[in-house]
Amino acid sequence: MTIRSDLCTDDPAAAGSALDTDSSATVARIRKDCRNNGFALFTVEDPVVSGRSILAETARLLDLGSTYVPAVYATAADRFGYDVDGFNTISPTAASTGHRAFGTCVAQGFHTDGTLEPIGHVETSLLWFDRAARAGGHTTIFRAVEAFEYLRHIDPVGAAALTTDDALTRVAKSFQPPPRASGPAFAELAGRGLRTRWADDGTEIWQLAGSLGEQRAAAVVRLRELSQPGGRYRQDIAVPSRTGLVLCNGRIAHGRTAFAAGIGERVLIRGLYTREVA
Repeated sequence: MTIRSDLCTDDPAAAGSALDTDSSATVARIRKDCRNNGFALFTVEDPVVSGRSILAETARLLDLGSTYVPAVYATAADRFGYDVDGFNTISPTAASTGHRAFGTCVAQGFHTDGTLEPIGHVETSLLWFDRAARAGGHTTIFRAVEAFEYLRHIDPVGAAALTTDDALTRVAKSFQPPPRASGPAFAELAGRGLRTRWADDGTEIWQLAGSLGEQRAAAVVRLRELSQPGGRYRQDIAVPSRTGLVLCNGRIAHGRTAFAAGIGERVLIRGLYTREVA
């Protein structure tokens, strides 16, 4: 299987050279892109290799270990498109899954994968775009950790308010009653650096009461402004068919624009991992 990382996009971060999985340069290129940008794009020349095989091989090359299925989804794996290997397929479906984005064509706001997981637990998301949408469906990237570093410089009190254990509650609305988990939106993790569980996709409840409520609200507004189209911490990428995307889930948030696709179109395969791209 031959991986290429020389995708032609308007984003200079996606540029690279044609590489083969037998070469250590392949892994080095992806690691470098992840280190510099928080994500890496790649494609595979072999047209018959399945998306699951591609993700499994990519995970092996990056030493990500086994796929991780969040406990909330493990209780209803079939409903959310999970297979026995821990990959889930995300594509428009005739029947509703109850998920805000799985099975639909609507836009999805910025979020980190692992709605109820502790901050930094899901370090890496591997996405394989088996089939792109007819129109729309662009991937949106928010370099949340970098934006937070800027926030700490201009508003240290507001930034600190986002690091408390009650700052952000995320809610898994696909279930009734919807389970929830609270924690910091940003945190320094020992030996790993700054990590995020930023969410602005309707799963978030910010703690705006108490002595830090006003400062926290202002900080959230600032970060939302920084994540808007045209902002220096945001990138919108039209990912073509049969293209992979490695996301450093503890450092960046991602989303998508609305798209046009029929049942079974815009096929995306996803694997989550608790190891980071080193």
